Amino acid sequence: MKNLFVLGVILVVLLTGCTRVNIDLPKSDTPESTIYVTHLKENAITALDMPTGNQEKVSLPFRFSSIVEVEPGYLLASVKEEDQLFEINVKENKVTPILDVDEGILELLYNPEEKLLYAANGKSNRISVIDMEEKKAVKGIEVGEYPSKMFLDGDRLYVLTSGSGEVFVLDTATYEVTGSFSVNARPEGLHFDGTYLWTGGHGAAGEMNEKVFAYDPETGKEMMSVNTGLMPIHILQHSPDSPLFVLSHGDHSLTKINAETYKVEEKIDVCDNPSYMIAEKQSLYISCLDGDELLMVNQDNVNIMNRYKISNGPFLLFKGGDEK
Repeated sequence: MKNLFVLGVILVVLLTGCTRVNIDLPKSDTPESTIYVTHLKENAITALDMPTGNQEKVSLPFRFSSIVEVEPGYLLASVKEEDQLFEINVKENKVTPILDVDEGILELLYNPEEKLLYAANGKSNRISVIDMEEKKAVKGIEVGEYPSKMFLDGDRLYVLTSGSGEVFVLDTATYEVTGSFSVNARPEGLHFDGTYLWTGGHGAAGEMNEKVFAYDPETGKEMMSVNTGLMPIHILQHSPDSPLFVLSHGDHSLTKINAETYKVEEKIDVCDNPSYMIAEKQSLYISCLDGDELLMVNQDNVNIMNRYKISNGPFLLFKGGDEK
């Protein structure tokens, strides 16, 4: 009986300590042409070499909830169920725990000028401000229910709290909440284009939303809405002058919106349950959770340039190499 107890203690120590050590990334000989793909239906990460289509996958002890780039080849990542933040070093092919945090982090956002990391915690309904030079939290800010998305514009941090259907405005100099306003029902996605703050979402219970909504960040007033696709969940703009792209997982579509006129320029079918996208140069990369695909889309003509089969629910994406 004593031996069984000792064995149990050893197993607990091993299991709880499994994420305290370095984890190897999939190896890539061509990081500049590699895109890394996390999985939602499997604890793993895949390195895809885009010119050849070759893939290498390694298992992970967890699933990442958010990944943010600090500089090319160096990223920070959270796991909702873990009490640690992780460093992803593409050049060294390592994932390393670097900082203790509270469980429940859904979203990360990095301020390179101040070297501050903002972490949105859906369990505590707080935004943690973390000094990455000192590797410690310097402030915790209470917001609404289930903060899921953030956008930084100068000294303002916008926080979407999808549980309470609000946007909170935070002053990054004082760490104070300076305002909040209600947005559309069951919101998802957040983007500020320099004039309007945009959200999408699923719509009220019993309804299905097909629009993205533009709000005046000063007053919180809804200024317009644009029909895009069923249940728009991700809004992306690569640069201030580039179009807005909206990913809708209800009708599996990608919509391109003119940044000056706010008119829809193009809309295409992409794949089954598109869930996430990133931009690089003239390309968009889109993960398809239920279609088990990764798409490469030209931003100018919105043509699908390539499709890659990625099994078990491809989700979060990040690039290797030195390209921004």
